[in-house]
Amino acid sequence: MKTVLLLCTGNTCRSPMAACIMNHLCDIHKFPFQADSAGLYAREGGYASSGACIAMKARGLSLANHRTKPPTEILLKNSFLIITMTPEHVELCLERFPWINLPLRSFCPPVSDPFGSSVALYHQTASNLEMRIIEVLQELSMPI
Repeated sequence: MKTVLLLCTGNTCRSPMAACIMNHLCDIHKFPFQADSAGLYAREGGYASSGACIAMKARGLSLANHRTKPPTEILLKNSFLIITMTPEHVELCLERFPWINLPLRSFCPPVSDPFGSSVALYHQTASNLEMRIIEVLQELSMPI
């Protein structure tokens, strides 16, 4: 199974929601991919934000087992595609890991960080991420 790594800043909102949505879509459609997430400024072992948990719960999904983590060499090398939330994340990733030689791209337009915002904005971000993940799966030749 091929891993898509989704990167954001703290690994509490956007990337865990994106990975959760992607894994759900891959499970129900039997796609040969799995998603993982990390944050370029994440500390090890934190939890997803309450807004992200609420947005996923509304979709019948859960982030209860999610623990924040920074990207590691093993995590990066075990991925076949890395998708960041913003172009700035791509730049930072290339600065920190100049040896990366696999596809690295960002969502365009960037996905805004809902951290500390209203639950409504988390729901909006989750909907935005779901559309973006569907586009990624379609690009990977997976009809949805």
